[in-house]
Amino acid sequence: MMVRVIMFSAIFLAAASVPAAAETGDDGGRLVIGQGANSCWAWTRSHEAKAATQGLYTQWVAGFVSGVSWEADDPDILTRMNFDGLMAWMNDYCKADPLAKVTTGAAMLVQELRARRHGP
Repeated sequence: MMVRVIMFSAIFLAAASVPAAAETGDDGGRLVIGQGANSCWAWTRSHEAKAATQGLYTQWVAGFVSGVSWEADDPDILTRMNFDGLMAWMNDYCKADPLAKVTTGAAMLVQELRARRHGP
């Protein structure tokens, strides 16, 4: 029991020590809160280092895509993609364009999912 408390505390403190970003920018001037405001370089560095922030990034993207899917009038864009597929797509995008924002990658991912949904 004590080990669980210590592990939970360590994870909580690691997550709490990461500053939450908020920024407007290359996404139509919309405010972005959380890990999505960071660069793809930060995403890639976090994933390669298997840092505590890796989970923050992946959950931010999963929440972003799920939220868009939830609010869309289109059929569910997630029917042809699973969590691992979403993260693999983001990994490829961020490695190819490290200066882009994570939000930009997530928005491009949504466009890709919409195209797949309406494709063959």
